[in-house]
Amino acid sequence: MTGLSQNVEDMLKRLETSSKSELNLIRALAEAIRQVDDQTLRELRHLSLHHELRRETIVGELQVLAQRLCHLPVRGPSHVKAASAKTALDRPSFAKTDAVTDIADEITEALNGSANGSANGTSNGKGADWRQAARNIQDDLDAAFGADVPRH
Repeated sequence: MTGLSQNVEDMLKRLETSSKSELNLIRALAEAIRQVDDQTLRELRHLSLHHELRRETIVGELQVLAQRLCHLPVRGPSHVKAASAKTALDRPSFAKTDAVTDIADEITEALNGSANGSANGTSNGKGADWRQAARNIQDDLDAAFGADVPRH
């Protein structure tokens, strides 16, 4: 029986040695996983920082573009604005005075004037000549966008 107790003691020592080596392996594996987690976290933070920097750069470029678009050349005073200012004085106080209404009134006056005009298309001072209007539109476009810009 002494042989049996000796075998049990040997088995316990081998089991203890095996469990210690397995515990060391588990600790080494846990440390390796922790290091990989830390590295992944650092890389993620680095990537997030670069993303934020790119995003800020893009937002800055978009803001510069928006500022450039807002600085497009503005048309100077035209005959339409002058005419709308004149007709706004003739309108009753309860009437709308926005720019669309002013332009619509001017167009209506021009159409009524040409309908009342003589056979050659000119009116007795009230209507507008469509050729002159086309030249005025072209002049306004040239003033706003430059005469050397090709148009369709």
